[in-house]
Amino acid sequence: METPMYFFIADISGYTSFMIQNKMDYTHGTLVITELMNYLVKQVALPIEISKLEGDALFLYLPEDKAIKNIKNIPEYLGEKILEFFNAFSARVGQMYSTTPCTCGACSNIAQLNLKVVAHYGKAAINKIGSFQELAGVDVILVHRLLKNQIKEKRYLLLTEAVFEKIKLPPGEKLAKGEETDKDLGKIPIYVYYPSQTPPPKRVELKGWEKFITHCKLSIAGFLVKTGLMKTRSFHNLPSK
Repeated sequence: METPMYFFIADISGYTSFMIQNKMDYTHGTLVITELMNYLVKQVALPIEISKLEGDALFLYLPEDKAIKNIKNIPEYLGEKILEFFNAFSARVGQMYSTTPCTCGACSNIAQLNLKVVAHYGKAAINKIGSFQELAGVDVILVHRLLKNQIKEKRYLLLTEAVFEKIKLPPGEKLAKGEETDKDLGKIPIYVYYPSQTPPPKRVELKGWEKFITHCKLSIAGFLVKTGLMKTRSFHNLPSK
């Protein structure tokens, strides 16, 4: 049986293949994205739930009955929660960029990483598989298809028409109405919201012992990744080795 619910996909964007020139770049890029994904997971709060991790994307859902039961002002709560994701992500990226002593392609371009979120409201069947809830249905397909869109900016919130009236966003920010076309689902009316962003901080000149500790951590983590002792996921924003 299908259940009415909200869908959200938070996807990290910004790395392109020319930034990843050698094994160190690739290893450090993997570590950076892993750290940011783990940080995003920590920002999730019930009643919003994680369906699964999809590479460098996080697929979330919120059944409408749980929203009604646990949230007083649903539109305002969802708007605030989504913007918290953008703000927390930017803060973590800024912190990582400003304090790393590494100059490899991946570490030098941390500040170019950004976040895009796709939101939709529809229905899905919920199937429990392991520790995650697997969602199935046309609306699940739709929200994933919308990750591949015509928007050129790297930082945005894409809202389908179905969810637009159910989320309250702060006034005064840039909001555009548009349309996406899918070969199977046809024309999909959308609204695109562009959250404001502060420039990344300048790099901090670390003290000698701080550089040493940071280099040791990167070296150990890199060694564990290369030898397979540290498991990482495949990320679609990083090219294959």
